[in-house]
Amino acid sequence: MKWTIQQLIKKAKNDNFVEEKLDLRNYLSDKQEDLTDILDTEVVGQYHYYHEDDTFVFDLHIKTTLIMICSLTLNEVPVKLDFNSQLKFSVNYIDDDTHVIEGITIDLVPYIFSEILVEKPMKVIAKGAEKSFKEETVELDQIEIDELNPFANLKK
Repeated sequence: MKWTIQQLIKKAKNDNFVEEKLDLRNYLSDKQEDLTDILDTEVVGQYHYYHEDDTFVFDLHIKTTLIMICSLTLNEVPVKLDFNSQLKFSVNYIDDDTHVIEGITIDLVPYIFSEILVEKPMKVIAKGAEKSFKEETVELDQIEIDELNPFANLKK
């Protein structure tokens, strides 16, 4: 999903349809602690070129499945995402919603992955996880509290 600006301008009038299946696993990192895998991502849509602003607007439908970690059990949970997104690109700065094209190419893949991260739920709880979850409370006596208190020496 990478094109030069000239290719996009040429295709804008008669071949502006986008359809691709992406493997985004190489974008996963340790920073996404709750996201362990991403299955193939389907991207379908079209784009328009606006000559007066030198702007490309991509209207995309993104469909994928994320494998996330349950917040209670730490088991893997599949999370289906199915959403629409609009990405805008321009050679010049227009507003905060429009990405500035650096160089002569537009690569949509990193932007699509960013849109997926925005749509991903903050936390996931597996079905039935509440039943198996057991909260443990630990009661400390005053001596243990004083020993574990990092500010205990400051009191003296």
